[in-house]
Amino acid sequence: MNTGPVQGTGILVLIAFLLFPAVSINAQVLGGRITDSSGAPMPYASVYITELRQGTTSNNEGWYEISLPPGNYTVNYQFLGYIPVTKSITITDEDVSASIILAEQLFEIPAVRVSASGKDPAYFIMRKAIGMAPYHLNQVKMWKAEVYIRGGGSVDRIPEMLKRRMKIDANGDDLKVGKYYFTESVNMITFTAPDKYEHRVISANSSEDLTQGQVSPMDFIEASFYQPVLVEMAISPLAPNAFSHYNFRFLGSSSQGNHVIDKISVTPRRKSQQLFTGVIYIVEDLWAIHSLDLTNDNMAGRIRVRQLYTPVEEGIWMPVSHEFNVDISLMGIKARAAYTSAVKYLDVEPDRMLRRPAVYETAVAAGAEKEPAERPENSERPENSERPETSADREIEALLAKDNLTAREMSRLARLNRKNVSATREKPPLEIENKTTKIVDDDATSRDSAYWAEVRPIPLTREESASLATAPAAKGKLAVRDTSTVTITIGRRSQPGPASAVNSDSAGMKKNQTSQVIRDLTGGKRWQLSKNSSLKFDGLADLKRFSYNTVDGFVAGTGMSLSARSGKAGRFTIAPSARYAFSREKLMWNVTASLLYDPMHKGNIYIRAGSQSDEFSPSGVNYLVNTVSSLFFRDNIMRLYGSRYIIGGHRIDVVNGLTLDIRGKYEKRDLLTNNSSFSLFRREKSWSENIPDNPYASAAGGYDYEPPVSHRHLSLESSLTWTPRQKYRISDGAKVSAGSDYPTFTLIWRHGYSYNDTLSGSYDLFAAEINHTDMFGAMNQFRWRVRAGSFLNSENVRLQDMHFFNTQSSPVLLNFYEDAFYLKPCYSVSARKAFAEAHLRYTTPTLLLKRLPGLSRTLIRENIGISALWTPEAGYYYEAGYSLSEVFLIGTVGVYAGFTGTTFESAGIRVVLRVD
Repeated sequence: MNTGPVQGTGILVLIAFLLFPAVSINAQVLGGRITDSSGAPMPYASVYITELRQGTTSNNEGWYEISLPPGNYTVNYQFLGYIPVTKSITITDEDVSASIILAEQLFEIPAVRVSASGKDPAYFIMRKAIGMAPYHLNQVKMWKAEVYIRGGGSVDRIPEMLKRRMKIDANGDDLKVGKYYFTESVNMITFTAPDKYEHRVISANSSEDLTQGQVSPMDFIEASFYQPVLVEMAISPLAPNAFSHYNFRFLGSSSQGNHVIDKISVTPRRKSQQLFTGVIYIVEDLWAIHSLDLTNDNMAGRIRVRQLYTPVEEGIWMPVSHEFNVDISLMGIKARAAYTSAVKYLDVEPDRMLRRPAVYETAVAAGAEKEPAERPENSERPENSERPETSADREIEALLAKDNLTAREMSRLARLNRKNVSATREKPPLEIENKTTKIVDDDATSRDSAYWAEVRPIPLTREESASLATAPAAKGKLAVRDTSTVTITIGRRSQPGPASAVNSDSAGMKKNQTSQVIRDLTGGKRWQLSKNSSLKFDGLADLKRFSYNTVDGFVAGTGMSLSARSGKAGRFTIAPSARYAFSREKLMWNVTASLLYDPMHKGNIYIRAGSQSDEFSPSGVNYLVNTVSSLFFRDNIMRLYGSRYIIGGHRIDVVNGLTLDIRGKYEKRDLLTNNSSFSLFRREKSWSENIPDNPYASAAGGYDYEPPVSHRHLSLESSLTWTPRQKYRISDGAKVSAGSDYPTFTLIWRHGYSYNDTLSGSYDLFAAEINHTDMFGAMNQFRWRVRAGSFLNSENVRLQDMHFFNTQSSPVLLNFYEDAFYLKPCYSVSARKAFAEAHLRYTTPTLLLKRLPGLSRTLIRENIGISALWTPEAGYYYEAGYSLSEVFLIGTVGVYAGFTGTTFESAGIRVVLRVD
């Protein structure tokens, strides 16, 4: 939850503003220009009306205007780094002009701020601000605000090749480099703790077609600098571990009214796309944000965020103006954008169960020079708390009373505040509802220029006026897009031209249609057959089904899927596919059908049948990796057997978090041999046999001899998975799991029966697993998994039914393997009697190499992990590794060392690419 409506750092934000109730035929305009001492305009300076809790800003030429009903007002003019000016202004029946000159503010370092230890005072100031961040993040129970947001930008350069590609994707949209695009909106936003927003769009205006959709602002509204991480990408200077990422320097203090404002320089300890640079101003004794001016440099460009807070209630400082500028420089694209907001708080309700520290009472009393001349309707003086004082409250008081807080005490203060917040909150429900409800008025896009001239609190600049002059004459209903995706529309749809132009293009259209048919046949296409059904064809040139191995030779194929709604939210899906093995001269096929009959309990009946070559290990080898390895290095990693099978099963949530999955399987297993010797290089090298590199298959010492044989197999498997307090979402009438704060427990039982003319016998497998992923701090993650099992009647377990550990020996891998052993050959470690394995991995933005200048600016994260396995025959084996993930956003590069017992065995480097 945040304590203000606009606290994010996103690149494109369109929020809201509702038509001011004060705007009427009796309203007059207060306006003028804000400049500095030299006469230079002050762009985006804040103008705040104390009595109305209403703010606006000047435009980038320094002009401001705001409509006010008759009355007496206290108007505060502020700009970061300048002395605020407060004026008493009376509005009668005429417009009032008030131009303001702001003088630069001097921040001095008082003698009392010089620490005897020589420690920079910023450390003690920021420790208290960080310790109190959870309190300020949660001190408001509800707010309702009218917010006006305006923004604009231009694309200054697009490479010609990319421009042509964009035109094709946009069906010929006219992309105009250098044109300025402008948008503004008027909404009502209501926030209810801890995280519910109602976003009502009253009106929207743009130089482009609004029916094409706009970027949802709610991800950015919900962000706050009191949160450890903003928009899942940048670490706040007020994060609990901020001192690990930032250096702080005290630049001085200045008095504003009866408050002392501390100016703190914020610089990253290393260059990083996840960190900010700039200044933050802290209200002393309240340890709340007064204002900030922070810049984030990332791979897309530079984002500069400026916010100004003011006390909208006693002791509650919330943002009244927000500005951010974006300079984009990516892949040859040059673009700029700027957004600013004007806010009027209609109602602010403190969380009275959250006790305000006594030292805050003194600070609030000192800061309250006088009561507002007119308190907003339904507004009451907040009492300290409706909750009795606790030992945690007394400890918070004691910590705040200290002048020089230690790092340990800062962490303790933050924990106590989080504890107090938790004590005032009800246990959240397991269902995670949509945090934002968006309502769009039917006439939101039909307002005329007279309406906007009346309600617009920030005057248009010449550039913005020129942009609106080119807006489409006809406007439809405002598009509402899925807020989980961000779509940027540049330029407007091409309009049909005269008949002659259409006729002249008819030949081109036929050519394009033929080209489209060819593209659909080769690349695939999806057809929406009806409202409730769709058909997807994968294409004849489906690269995902193209591969090479020495058993099948070259393999090519395609597939399709038909999906139809069943009942209110159920769904039936059938997906046939076919591949042809050219060297084996064999058609391989697969059909999968499933019926989701109870979406709220994940009730699903499924059946699969097919005939194909399959791998001995479930984890297997990636088809593309094996293709490259075979063709270029003459090393066929994959080991295959013939599989003709049918599988049927049923899966359902017995209760929330408890899932039962039962399935039966029949499989005819046949031996396969190499049928191809083709490769591009190293043709003198002989191919290895199609037998897994496994000690059971090669009669290694200490292992029972179990070579691959042709046989039939029947099995029944049941798994029971339990996740305590499993959270979930309801999406389109179906339940979707959304994690839990507790581990997931799994029990597995499989009864198998393998037989042929000479081989017959049953076995049982009992296995258990526990796993969990913890997220903590700023972008830190700790993941662990423990698994163990045992076979009964293990002498009847065939090679395909053993427990294979996920071993991946290729130096380059595709797709991410959560729990793999990277230094053991594929298929080389399996268990026939008993087994155990454990995997632990810690992920953090900064550990070792990320401190280097070349890497610190990237979004790369660092990982350390250890994996261990045990079987009675192999004993203990360990792998320890260090890796960099999110390399170029898709890669992981790691170095690993393997140990058998306490003896070093091997080391290696692995590269993992995440590609679909």
